[in-house]
Amino acid sequence: MTTIALIDDHLIVRSGFAQLLGLEADFQVVAEFGSGREALTGLPGRGVQVCICDISMPDISGLELLSQLPKGMATIMLSVHDSPALIEQALNAGARGFLSKRCSPDELIAAVRTVAAGGCYLTPDIAMKLAAGAGIRSPNASVRWRKSWRRAWR
Repeated sequence: MTTIALIDDHLIVRSGFAQLLGLEADFQVVAEFGSGREALTGLPGRGVQVCICDISMPDISGLELLSQLPKGMATIMLSVHDSPALIEQALNAGARGFLSKRCSPDELIAAVRTVAAGGCYLTPDIAMKLAAGAGIRSPNASVRWRKSWRRAWR
């Protein structure tokens, strides 16, 4: 059973994600938080394996929160903004995945499964934005680019 926490200041987003994830027999949403401060006090001791965290929140940004979350928790950052700079910032801060709030239900489920298994997840459109932002037309075009990705996934 994969245990999941949702951190987003928009109730409709948390509720929708919780309902969608709850349809998977091997997923259990064990915590929902409407702010970063709530998450900091409520997350420890919950046994959460995967955290889906909004970047833009009024009290503490998801990027700031990322470094304060319990160790061993795989975090997927979530945002309506998906510029290459923001995605890189999230990955460099330790996120194991990045989803746009425009992602499909299948992408959300795939992201949770991937990071729960120890992998990292980017949707194809986000990976292409990162590659384009780095001036790379093909992910195979640059050894330096691949090395930087390996560092980001550790």
